[in-house]
Amino acid sequence: MDSGRRVMVAVALAAAVARVPGVYTHALWEDEVASARILAEPTFPGMLRHVTRTESTPPLWYALGWCVHLAGVPIRDVRLLSVLAGAVLAAVVVDLARRAVPLAFAAVAGLLVAFGGELVAHGSELRSYELLALLAALFARCLLDELEAPSRRRELALAAVVAAGGLTHFFFAFTVGAALLWLWLDPGARARRRAGLSILAGGAVASTWAPVMLTQYHANRFWWIGPFRARYVAAVPLRLFTYAYSNTSTGLALSLAGLAVVVAGTARLGRVSPTGRLFAALAVAPTIEAAIVWAGGMHVFALRNLIGTAPFVAIAATAALAALPLPRPALALGAVGASALALALLGGGSRVVPYNTIAKRLVAAGWRASQPVAVFGDFFRYRGPLEWYLPHQPVLDASRPTGRACRTLFVIHGDTVRRLHDASPTELRHATILSDPASSPACVRPIRAGRLAALS
Repeated sequence: MDSGRRVMVAVALAAAVARVPGVYTHALWEDEVASARILAEPTFPGMLRHVTRTESTPPLWYALGWCVHLAGVPIRDVRLLSVLAGAVLAAVVVDLARRAVPLAFAAVAGLLVAFGGELVAHGSELRSYELLALLAALFARCLLDELEAPSRRRELALAAVVAAGGLTHFFFAFTVGAALLWLWLDPGARARRRAGLSILAGGAVASTWAPVMLTQYHANRFWWIGPFRARYVAAVPLRLFTYAYSNTSTGLALSLAGLAVVVAGTARLGRVSPTGRLFAALAVAPTIEAAIVWAGGMHVFALRNLIGTAPFVAIAATAALAALPLPRPALALGAVGASALALALLGGGSRVVPYNTIAKRLVAAGWRASQPVAVFGDFFRYRGPLEWYLPHQPVLDASRPTGRACRTLFVIHGDTVRRLHDASPTELRHATILSDPASSPACVRPIRAGRLAALS
């Protein structure tokens, strides 16, 4: 095994080690519960209908997860699909990066992906985002292979990756758009016609989901994104890897510094080779495309949707380091950065709400299905996970106090649970009550659909 392959294997193992603990220590959160319910469908057509009804993305990841669960794997362990995707992704990033920078810097790029916060978080989830990042990297690899030595086999592989990416997440289209722009404008790109036809063929397969995607979009599942914010766009490169000082003035300065490093790296890549220019385009163009769509009124811009740029942002950052006049200190700086990300993971990273523990505490405190639960803040974060983890998976509709005192009511603050007797309306003024509509007490009433949409 040559040194490049050894580095790829080592980085892949590091990525897997960073992700596996989350599989078994983190409770399913709101979106993962939605995925779990899809995987629990008894039939494949039922699974597809469920994706259409509750999701905003195409069905490939759910189809893979459903098949794995059907084979007898517990739903929680289906998260290992994301772990596998993350490990392969880190190795592929090393393989891609060494086409533009020395192997030592390529290893740093792989480690940034192995330990990056957004990548590790989604790399242990029951969601499609880590697969999206992997397919973006494989797309670049297949495209470069085809252009270097065109063949029918490589064209089929390129078309298959495009089809898989388009059937995993609609943001993959921005990655393809950036690559097509490079393919037709870069003077060093060869075999344009054959590669372009392969991409179009794969896109045609993915477009079969387009009518359903429109239905999903009009279901208003992007209400939480809000209006265009340039600051949020500028923060994307850094926030893919760390949330240090998020939403602070220091964080803004760090985000701009991170953006400057990536811009410097893309400029360096642009001078290296056509391959470097492809990496530069894939690092920044999808974010720009998505920002334009967002500014135009389609509120679909979210950090996790842009995870497909992370492999190329990491390559751009290491290209900026490799361009420094003192290569050894620059390499050391990159290693320190990757180590800092790893240490942040050991320190706990972002806090994950222990919904499974909260459910156990409710039961231990005497909760029964007929008794309401008061939550403060975004009740959507609690409703789905509590329905999943509480005994017999009850329905918990959002309700409001009627003004009467509740004889028994359970209050959740963070991950603590309190049992109240004769709770007064004043204590519940800012709370949302979750209760089973079939057995709600007189002290609460369900929120009508229109008001629920306003609350969301």
